[in-house]
Amino acid sequence: MDIEKELTPEQEDVRYLQEKLEETHFDLYRNVDETKFTEALESAADADPGYFKIALQEALALIGDAHISIQGFLNGKYPPIECKEITGKFYIIGASEQHTGLIGQEIKQIDGYTIEEIIPKVSKLSSKESREVLLAGLPVYMTSNSILKYYGLSNGDTTEISTDIGKTKIAEQKDIKIKTRNPFKWKTHELEDSTFLGNRDYRLRMVGETLLFQYNSCTNENHTQEELKIFKRDLLKLAKTSKTIVVDLRQNSGGNTSVMGDLFEKFPVNKKIYVAIGRKTFSSAIHHLFYLKNNKNAVLIGENAGQKPNRFGDHKVIELPNSHIKVNCSYKYFEFLPGQDLDVIEPDIKIPVTIEDYKNETDPLNKWIKDNL
Repeated sequence: MDIEKELTPEQEDVRYLQEKLEETHFDLYRNVDETKFTEALESAADADPGYFKIALQEALALIGDAHISIQGFLNGKYPPIECKEITGKFYIIGASEQHTGLIGQEIKQIDGYTIEEIIPKVSKLSSKESREVLLAGLPVYMTSNSILKYYGLSNGDTTEISTDIGKTKIAEQKDIKIKTRNPFKWKTHELEDSTFLGNRDYRLRMVGETLLFQYNSCTNENHTQEELKIFKRDLLKLAKTSKTIVVDLRQNSGGNTSVMGDLFEKFPVNKKIYVAIGRKTFSSAIHHLFYLKNNKNAVLIGENAGQKPNRFGDHKVIELPNSHIKVNCSYKYFEFLPGQDLDVIEPDIKIPVTIEDYKNETDPLNKWIKDNL
């Protein structure tokens, strides 16, 4: 009599995960063959236990859905630098106190491998839902010592970063504090402007006759309903008297559309409205982008948005029974451009952000408003 081989905890986890994904996801096998996905999950279960999360993320990436991911798949250990792709090059835009001298430098090699050699391997961790999704993930993947080891690109516990200036060895750490250069962050004098109103998630100020509304997160967490109500009331008052309105969604990676949905519905129709977008404009922020464009004739400015117009979204969490790994799984499908398969939402007016803007923390949007509005 054949006796079924006892499953390992990892094998039990991947079987459970596949069942739950099939139950939850809107169309799990739209972008990947079921057999291929099953084999990838089984392969992840057989990986070195220390790399189980990374192997699992590689399998999940085959689904082609940016909302499906493992929470904390790097086990909370990160390199002491933050990088960003800008015009085809990878720059260091943030660092721990020990490595602040690296900020602004271009990465040429990592552990002796060129960027061109590294990208094909580490990109397997990305859903590649769009080109912008891939470019957002690559800087994290290529500088992680754990990921480099998984793909055979590193042997030690430190990573050698070669830049246009020199070479530096860095080590992953937990609870690391990185100071990132952010050109979109409002300066002290802007926060002290007499017209300023709001908080870190939603804020406004007048720039001449232009109402600038920076909406950074679709949430009202840590803020009262009264605070939100007052903010909306005062914004709409200023909207009536302003010449133009600029909604800045460049740092908004989503959340709940209902937080500001009613506000956008009440926007005046006789005003010129611009919506600033960028790679971090994602999920619910995409909903607001399209609502303003389609219903208020808004003009998109800035850089490419971070997600496709037709894509999966809204997620539930699946917790694996043995490892207790938590997996985000989307369960809806949104189609803003029916019948089209557009990879990137491009701005109507390009306002690129350069590495010099990051180094000096200067926002080109301010200059554009001054010069054009």
